[in-house]
Amino acid sequence: MSRVARFHADRTNQKLYFARLSCQQAEQTDNIQQVQAHREAAVFHLHGAVLAFLQELVRYYRLNDFMPTLKSIEDNMAEKGQVSPEVTVMQQLSKQGFIAELKRAYRMCQYAPEPSAPEPENETSSNLIIKVTQTPQAWLPDTKILRDWHRDLTQLIDGFRNEMVEF
Repeated sequence: MSRVARFHADRTNQKLYFARLSCQQAEQTDNIQQVQAHREAAVFHLHGAVLAFLQELVRYYRLNDFMPTLKSIEDNMAEKGQVSPEVTVMQQLSKQGFIAELKRAYRMCQYAPEPSAPEPENETSSNLIIKVTQTPQAWLPDTKILRDWHRDLTQLIDGFRNEMVEF
C-alpha cells in the first residue's frame, strides 16, 4: 500500500483535481456568471484541499481529532511532546502567504461583499454621472491567481508527503 493511500490522501488529491477543473471551466466560458461560479468553486475546492490535508496530518500523527484545525493539531501534538513541522509552515502561510489569501477569498465567497457607495464626479462633469470603480467580482481572485494557489498548495502538500516517514 502506498504512503499516499495509507494516510487517506485521496480526498486531498480529489479536491485539488476539482479546483483545477474549475479553473479550466472558468477559462473556457464567456458567460460572466458562469465564470464567477467556476472561480468561486475553485476557491471552495482549494480551501477544502487544505482541510483534507489537515485530516491527513491527523491520521499520520494518530491524533483523535474529527474536525482538525492548525491550532487543534498543534495542541494535540504538544500534549504528546511533539511538534508538527507541517503545521508550523502552514501557520506561517496562514498569517502571511497564499493560504492567508485563500482564506480571505473563502470568507468573501461566504458573504456578500459590502457595496461601495458610488460618488458623483467632481464639478467638471454633470452631477448625474456616477463613477463606479469596483465591479461586483473585484474581490474574487482571477484564474491566474487561483492556478498559482493550486500550484503552490500542490507543491507544499507533495513536499510534506515526501518528508513524512513512519515513526
